[in-house]
Amino acid sequence: MAETALLTEELVRATGAASLVERAQAAVAAPQSIAFRALFASVSRRLGAEAGSHPAAPSALAALSRSHLTLTDWTRLWLLLRALEHIPAGEQPAFVLHTYEGGEMGEQESVLRTLGLLPEPARFTETGVAACRTNARRVFEAIACDNPFPAAYFPELAYNQMTMKAVFVEAPVARIEGLAGRRNPELLRMARDYASERRAAGRPVPGDVALILGELP
Repeated sequence: MAETALLTEELVRATGAASLVERAQAAVAAPQSIAFRALFASVSRRLGAEAGSHPAAPSALAALSRSHLTLTDWTRLWLLLRALEHIPAGEQPAFVLHTYEGGEMGEQESVLRTLGLLPEPARFTETGVAACRTNARRVFEAIACDNPFPAAYFPELAYNQMTMKAVFVEAPVARIEGLAGRRNPELLRMARDYASERRAAGRPVPGDVALILGELP
């Protein structure tokens, strides 16, 4: 955790948010406080015009990061990493879940996009799975699309349900990472059944179903 936090802090400082890092020291030492929640929520506003910029990831984190991560995402990741240092290991998954559930959509997106960069990421699978129940498409896409976390850590049922939900809400299945490696008999059955139901009702079958079935590259 310490190395990732250090690398993330260096990135945040290098992109002009050094003053935010300095102001955050007291808040991250008390992660259950209102001050921490307020700071976490206000990151985008505090970063101003640079909030939506896309800084290059440190090379050591490149495999788990994605180019669409914003400076806001990286800063919130740093806050989470520092906060976790002050929380017993057994309570950390619940803290991350609570942070996700208590946030507005932008905060939720940041948490989901960076789950794989947290220490021992598999511990935070519950947060990723919970996000798949959202009615907010942009939040759902934060976990389902361009994110290595589900393919790496979701159990089969959760991965299958996420993939089929992407079809239902018209999120791009082509952006679900690791689909070829996670394709399984039950997922194929679900996709075929859905296609059959659509045809029986005289409705077109979304092209993304063919992606799930492996019928398109």
